[in-house]
Amino acid sequence: MMHIRCCTKDDKLLDQLKDLYGVDNVTSLPDVESLQESGAQQSRGIVIIDLKYNILPRGRNFVSPTIVLAVLPVFAEAFKVLQLGGRGYGNRRMRQANLQQAIENVNDGQIWLPPSIISKLIDVVGKDDRFVSEKSRDKVLTILSKREQEVALFVAKGMSNQEVADTMFVSLRTIKAHLSSIYEKTGLRNRLELGLALA
Repeated sequence: MMHIRCCTKDDKLLDQLKDLYGVDNVTSLPDVESLQESGAQQSRGIVIIDLKYNILPRGRNFVSPTIVLAVLPVFAEAFKVLQLGGRGYGNRRMRQANLQQAIENVNDGQIWLPPSIISKLIDVVGKDDRFVSEKSRDKVLTILSKREQEVALFVAKGMSNQEVADTMFVSLRTIKAHLSSIYEKTGLRNRLELGLALA
């Protein structure tokens, strides 16, 4: 079981984490500075920074896999988090299932961002020819089935799994299965990489 260090004073957030991962696997820290003081930033496990009670550290990058939770997620802040080496960014009031997904993805070495932030990032990067070409886009699509192509293109637009499921009139489980197959076939690891490949 992974260990989570959470820099927050929000008991509700801590309770959510403890419900998901157990009381013994969640440590509450009062602020970002205590990460360095306790050596926790060097330790294994996930670090969660709640920006309602903290500010992003200046002059140093994150060492441990880090998720930053904002009161109101915005693209510029998400971009700053990624520049600092953060692996996840989202709303501090996200549903428990989404919080778990963010933690699991980051623990697996992936990046987790809200769909709206992914869309904006794809728009910004997709306008630069150095990042994507029509050839690479076609290469990805040609190895996918027609249904997988549909799912991939919806995800690349920044739609959530649930939104794709609703649009395609299928179950959430079906969309997850399609995404697993898409990642396996393409070698892409997450929604962000898929979005950039299809930008």
